[in-house]
Amino acid sequence: MVSLKRTFLAAIGLVLVMVVSACGSTTTTGSGSTPTTAPTPTAVPSTISTAQATVKGKTVTILTNAQGMTLYYFAPDSATKAACVSACAQTWHPLLFTGSGSPTGSTSLTGTLSVLSDANGNQVEYSGYPLYTYSGDTAAGQTNGEGIGGKWFVATPDLASFVVRISETTVKGNAETILSTPKGLTLYYFTPDTASKAACTSGCAKVWPPLTSTGSSTTLGDASLPGTLTVVTDANGNQLEYNGHLLYTYSGDTAIGQTNGEGLFGKWFVCTPSLAAA
Repeated sequence: MVSLKRTFLAAIGLVLVMVVSACGSTTTTGSGSTPTTAPTPTAVPSTISTAQATVKGKTVTILTNAQGMTLYYFAPDSATKAACVSACAQTWHPLLFTGSGSPTGSTSLTGTLSVLSDANGNQVEYSGYPLYTYSGDTAAGQTNGEGIGGKWFVATPDLASFVVRISETTVKGNAETILSTPKGLTLYYFTPDTASKAACTSGCAKVWPPLTSTGSSTTLGDASLPGTLTVVTDANGNQLEYNGHLLYTYSGDTAIGQTNGEGLFGKWFVCTPSLAAA
């Protein structure tokens, strides 16, 4: 009987030793064992990328979302307000940012990525242009939305260098398409100017700041502009002109879309895309 108990206790002891050994092997690593490594997290793709695509028969570098779908901008938008909302946004899908911090982009982008919180949600902007994809594009690289309505255009990296864009605002009670800065400030022309010489300089230029360019890019403005943008070196520096009319902002406009300078002294007028050549 005693012998049987001893045999039983010895068997239990052996089982306990095996259990302890097994547990130890999962909680410790010896010098000869392979350490367990944490799984590599899945990289979050950039919000904005670039790709080569054919636009109007030309190969250009465009902006795309993380899935390679072409991104567009809407000419009536401003840096602080999206004009494409509700039903429009069901056809032209706003590029929304759902993460924390700021949107990311490829290292080749020269512009600034930001987020506009508006009626569409947290919409991604590139250098002040809210971005969209188009429901008519069904595969990466398609640019079917280019030029639709004369207001939708493929977004390109050089949007960052645009000095002039088109906007929509009210002038003397009427809805008008006008030229503006990328931040939405109205642009004006001064009738005493000529195509090669500014009549508004010195003190005048403090009230009516000339629109000047410090960059070297030849892409000065919105692709939808029917006229010609050029740079003239005059007393104000490298001043931009549209169809031969030198451009200015007005210190009396303190918010986007204001046109307080329209008609002042019978010589200052809001610049529109249809402005005839000087």
